Amino acid sequence: MGKKNKNTNESPVIKGKQNKRQFTFLDFQFDNIDKNIVKRHIFLLILASIVTKILVIVFTTSVFNSFIDLFDFEFHFKHAVLLLQGQLPYINYSYDYPVLIFIPITIALIPAIVTQSFMAYVYSFQLLMVLCDTVTIICIYFIGLKIWNEKTAFFAGLIFATAFSTAYFVLTRFDAFPTCLLMAAVLFTVYDMNTRGYIFTALGFFTKIFPIIALPFLVLYNAKSTSIKKEIISAVKIFLLFCVILLLPLAIINPETISTYLVATGSGLGIYVATPTYTLYAILHDVLHLGISASLIATFMQVLMGVTLLILVYLAYISKEKNPKALLKILLCAIFSLVFFAKFHSPQYFVWFTPFLALLVADDLVKIILFYVTQIFVYLEFPLMFGKYWVNLNYTAPVGTSDWYVTLLFFTLLYMAFLVLIYYIIRPQEGIVKKMRTILSGN
Repeated sequence: MGKKNKNTNESPVIKGKQNKRQFTFLDFQFDNIDKNIVKRHIFLLILASIVTKILVIVFTTSVFNSFIDLFDFEFHFKHAVLLLQGQLPYINYSYDYPVLIFIPITIALIPAIVTQSFMAYVYSFQLLMVLCDTVTIICIYFIGLKIWNEKTAFFAGLIFATAFSTAYFVLTRFDAFPTCLLMAAVLFTVYDMNTRGYIFTALGFFTKIFPIIALPFLVLYNAKSTSIKKEIISAVKIFLLFCVILLLPLAIINPETISTYLVATGSGLGIYVATPTYTLYAILHDVLHLGISASLIATFMQVLMGVTLLILVYLAYISKEKNPKALLKILLCAIFSLVFFAKFHSPQYFVWFTPFLALLVADDLVKIILFYVTQIFVYLEFPLMFGKYWVNLNYTAPVGTSDWYVTLLFFTLLYMAFLVLIYYIIRPQEGIVKKMRTILSGN
């Protein structure tokens, strides 16, 4: 018989397998996880993301004969040139986005100046957004390690990396930037780095407003191991500091600067047709011929948004334990509510909550299939159907024509697909649905 290992602190090596050890990455400590597997997973996820984006470009332009939308890049480039002319945003001219958007705008401007080429600006901006998207993928993977095992965490990252509709908007919009900041905030929060979570939430807020929706839920989540008072004070201090540094000087020089944070972009342009608000209006008014105005439906949807968010805050408040998976579900529902109930819309808004979908569908094949169904719908919406079947404020076909009905049916199915997917995500007995039923029943 062989001798027994007398050192009880050492685990025997299983033949054909490596021991899992504790390791630290960027202050994140992982126990009982193979570091080499993590490195391999991250490499494969980044590779899958790059390949997906290349395929999206090829299929969009060569197979579907559609276009890579450069409108936003032209908009940002025009204002970047104003900087070179000594014009300051918010002071000499208004700007629709918060101040930190000028980080990628100015970085991308450098190679454009060197080469005297607009396309150099486009490629540089795209590269920056791909880097931001890579940060999001890594955040998804590490959050997945917290709520799943290595295999499922890898699937979550892979699902996001191969989300082809999202990849299109990474290449054509700047939403990958605030999204990666939001996901960094969630990552720090689930690993109990509360202050860093608030810092990245603030960074997201000063990039594109919407990450602020996560703040009350992060505060309530953190408060389960401290106190609500302590977490509110900590979050407020951080946001006040950012306001003093980034917002106060501009607000003093030009008080209208604050309107960037109070008035939503596009809110004064009417009801966008790519919204559930308009879809519901078209069904009630143009199909069923009910005398219901679009403004009434828009008001109703905004009230539903407020009620939904209040319910989610209450659910987060009454929850007794720090459950990262429950936090992700609540954040998903909160951000989706912003998109679903709004009267204005851009297809890249779906990027905001796609990371949460990827994390929460990774454990179930049916949910994964539903996820890719929604990706197909969003890709069809933009760029394939845009300009042919719809533009922002109207369908391109007259009411009652076959193409009009096709467009209405498409948007109806698009949002139904998302609702079905989210229902499957929150349906488990320990999830949000059970708590909502308990509240509504009064038990």
